[in-house]
Amino acid sequence: MPQNYETPVTLEFSLELQTDPLGAVLDVRVPDAPSDGARQALLDSIEETLVGARGNLVFQAVRQAHDAVASYASRHDYDLGFFPDTFTGVDATRDRTSVHVEWSWEGDLPMFYEYGVSPHTIEGDPLLHFYYEQIDQWVRTESVEWGSETGGIPESRAVRDSLNWLRREVGQ
Repeated sequence: MPQNYETPVTLEFSLELQTDPLGAVLDVRVPDAPSDGARQALLDSIEETLVGARGNLVFQAVRQAHDAVASYASRHDYDLGFFPDTFTGVDATRDRTSVHVEWSWEGDLPMFYEYGVSPHTIEGDPLLHFYYEQIDQWVRTESVEWGSETGGIPESRAVRDSLNWLRREVGQ
């Protein structure tokens, strides 16, 4: 009768939200393994699951963030079609003991919608100039009370919620 030799292997997992730019850093380490071959086989599997396979976990987390932003935009009547275009992609690296993955969204706007913005006034020096597409007109004014009717921009939590989902998936 064949014997089943199971050797526990410790995985160290770290998933951190980044704010400049908005995104995430994920590290999975295999500090100890019965052999280097076993460690490399495990890292192969981890890398494939996180970033290599079609529909991988990082892809799913990013898609969840984009879907959440689309839903948020619909609820608040915002045009946030630009959001997926700000995604800069996924960068994955691997060394002898770990897999490191980063992904982010560039620019300030994704951060504003992730965390929300309190009502505030934007002052010109001396005037503000902007194009108001709905009336097809350039506007010049001394100040704009941003969010005065809506109470600001509510937070979407799209990226943070997608990272919480990813934490739960990896923890299973």
